[in-house]
Amino acid sequence: MAEWDRNIAWRQGHLLCDDARNALGFEHPTSPSETLAIVATHDCDLAQDPAREPNVEVVIGRLIANGGDSTHAKNARRLHLQFDGDNSFWAEFEAAQKRTASKSELSKFSPRKDAILSGSNLATLQKWLASRYRRSAYPEEFERRLKSHKLDEKIAKAVKKHGEWITAVFIDVDDGKEVERNGSADTYVVDILILFPTEVNYENSESAAKEAAEAITAAFKAKLFTPTKQWCDIELRDCQEVSEAAITYDQFKLLRRWNLDHMSLATEPQQPLVQE
Repeated sequence: MAEWDRNIAWRQGHLLCDDARNALGFEHPTSPSETLAIVATHDCDLAQDPAREPNVEVVIGRLIANGGDSTHAKNARRLHLQFDGDNSFWAEFEAAQKRTASKSELSKFSPRKDAILSGSNLATLQKWLASRYRRSAYPEEFERRLKSHKLDEKIAKAVKKHGEWITAVFIDVDDGKEVERNGSADTYVVDILILFPTEVNYENSESAAKEAAEAITAAFKAKLFTPTKQWCDIELRDCQEVSEAAITYDQFKLLRRWNLDHMSLATEPQQPLVQE
């Protein structure tokens, strides 16, 4: 058995080989033949002596045909991630499918060499892993108003159809200030940015983000402005697309990232992710 030390081959983002998965009993609950298992533990923790930190955290996933609405860590529960190698492929991982493996057992095996994560995709994995613990909260009354008009669903629908062409949705409420609102005429003021990546086809990404911004704007106006020609509950001051390369640091600090599975389960309300 190999010694577990700082020279161990395992790193965050490595996939377990079939022999390792089988030996450890890791299997996807609905697609066992498509099972993948990825190391979630950070490199610094992997390097720790097993006597101090004996286990490695692993997330169980599966092969999928293509990335969809869960790319770029937009969904805190589910992640679509692309692996590079001789045969590039997409994988789906779910936060609820976390398992542990002892370092003593994992040291008997080597990680897969035919599938690797690019630097940007490893960063996406790290952002997704952190998202379960880095959610910011919007005012409860704002969330109630948004949900009562089903605008949370409209935002999700507008973005999800474009999959990997959109990186994230950032929403600012009242310029980041905590303001108590009372009554429909006392409106929250909202600005929305639809962020699109520059590393993939720029024109397609920009077009997708613009379409999403227009759909969200139309939904807000239809629900909260058009009937009375005056904003009620929430005023959408601005909604626009912006590239990752163009977003300013001031915007980045101010805006809060909206999680696409936000409020999707009444028993487990999902708060939007804090800006990275």
